[in-house]
Amino acid sequence: PDKGSIIVNGFDVAKKGKKQKYFKEVVGFLFQNFALLENKTVKENLEIIKKSGRTDISINEALEKVGLQKVINKKVYQLSGGEQQRVALARLMLKKCSIVLADEPTGSLDKKNSEIVMNILHELSEQGKTVIVVTHSEEIVAQEKHVLYL
Repeated sequence: PDKGSIIVNGFDVAKKGKKQKYFKEVVGFLFQNFALLENKTVKENLEIIKKSGRTDISINEALEKVGLQKVINKKVYQLSGGEQQRVALARLMLKKCSIVLADEPTGSLDKKNSEIVMNILHELSEQGKTVIVVTHSEEIVAQEKHVLYL
């Protein structure tokens, strides 16, 4: 803004330099394009978050929740799109954040894996995180308590 401030969870995100820190420390993302390092293994991708020291669960626990513990040593480029999306979800689970932004989190998944993803997002919400999901899926919209149409 030209004047004033924007305070979210105690951060003035309008101040120069504060916005990046805010997004790094408070917001977790589940990107539509996964934002994974393709030439690295699943484990290496998840260790990036784990090294920050801000995790509540282990890499193995996160992979187990998304059903991918067997691919821990595979390179990301060897995985299907659905597997990559679930690795991205495991990465999100490893990050301590209070706000989760998920862009089409089930877009490349079958029904079973879509349910896994949405159940985990609901768990994150039940843990007190604000979870915002952007979707075109009427099936997902029908399951949610709070829906905004834009």
